[in-house]
Amino acid sequence: MSQSQSRSLPAEAPNTGRRHHHPTRKATQLALRRRAARDKNVVLALVPIVAIVAKIMVAYVLPDKYFYDNNRIVGMSIDSATVDEWEGTYRVAADLFKSLNVFGFRTMLDWSFTLGVIFTILVFVMVIRVDSPDFLQSVFILAATGLLNIYVFNIGKDIIQFAFFFAVYIILILPIDSSILKIGLSCAVLYYESTFFREYYVLIAALVLFVFVLLSVFRLSRGDFNAPTVAAICVICFLGIYAIMVVAQAVMPSEYQQMIGLRAGYLTAFDGSADSQTLIKNWIPGDGLPIFMANYLVNAIRMLLPVELMVKGLYYLPFFCFQLLITFYMIRLLRQINKVRDKSQFLALCVFIGYALASFIFEPDFGSWVRHESATFPVLHLLILSGNQRLPFFAPKSDDIVERAV
Repeated sequence: MSQSQSRSLPAEAPNTGRRHHHPTRKATQLALRRRAARDKNVVLALVPIVAIVAKIMVAYVLPDKYFYDNNRIVGMSIDSATVDEWEGTYRVAADLFKSLNVFGFRTMLDWSFTLGVIFTILVFVMVIRVDSPDFLQSVFILAATGLLNIYVFNIGKDIIQFAFFFAVYIILILPIDSSILKIGLSCAVLYYESTFFREYYVLIAALVLFVFVLLSVFRLSRGDFNAPTVAAICVICFLGIYAIMVVAQAVMPSEYQQMIGLRAGYLTAFDGSADSQTLIKNWIPGDGLPIFMANYLVNAIRMLLPVELMVKGLYYLPFFCFQLLITFYMIRLLRQINKVRDKSQFLALCVFIGYALASFIFEPDFGSWVRHESATFPVLHLLILSGNQRLPFFAPKSDDIVERAV
């Protein structure tokens, strides 16, 4: 072999004894999809287990004082002589369950286990539809399943609220291109609830429409939703509530007086009850609309970040963590809302923010707030369990996955 030929031959790579795999992009994506499907299957398998544990807590662990509303409605539905019958939403719920009682249930646990099975299956189906969750999203799913089976999937008023938000959920996922039509139908459902069940849902319907218009206008800017932008949205929402109260003061004076005196009424009504320990008491004393709005702002922050629950005992830790998850995901989605292409997710955020803005006025205590909030799960999970809400920190490393696969 000539010298020129030897120079043209490529040099041989040293033999290290190791095989080097060079996965293609397709192989990497396939491995990631398999990992995501496996993680989702694990969460789905845990949903019924968490539900069973929650029902065991209802039956054997939690004291009766946490279910006095449920037991009262049971007694009213079977015309028990030992129960004081209350009107309003209690009467609506009791009459509804009385008409549905084809199996002759006579105890709270009969209803709790039956409704737990039916509605946990519904939660299971809703979770199947969404993207594969990361670790933190999985924690939200399981925490919501536990709270729902303890406080919502039972004979009571909260499961009626769950049913209405499920109706809103169905509207949001319908194959309809018009966001205006979807939000209009959702507001109609919430308004209908206000006509016979909870009157303040008419305010929620109005606030949902207000938030939809507000966020739609901000989305037109196409700019980044940074912290100042989110702060500006919060300020406009606050001013919107203030404007509603001013109008109510002039047009509906009796309803205005009812709203502005709610906190004082709760303090009188719930003093000494099971909810008194977590009662949301105004921090700023005084009367009048300016004081009311100042307390509204303070209470909104307290409800979104319920740090004060931590000093009341470890029992409240799950409530604290659950609320932090919701607040975190709501703000995170708000910051990237101009990049969201899923109309259902955008509308779900509008519905939930509208619900929260009204709840800052009407919720009497932290326990009721988290319980009622968990009943919005059909809508809430749309804004949390999506690909754009996955955190990079919990994302699997594609190189590690592919190396294990090969």
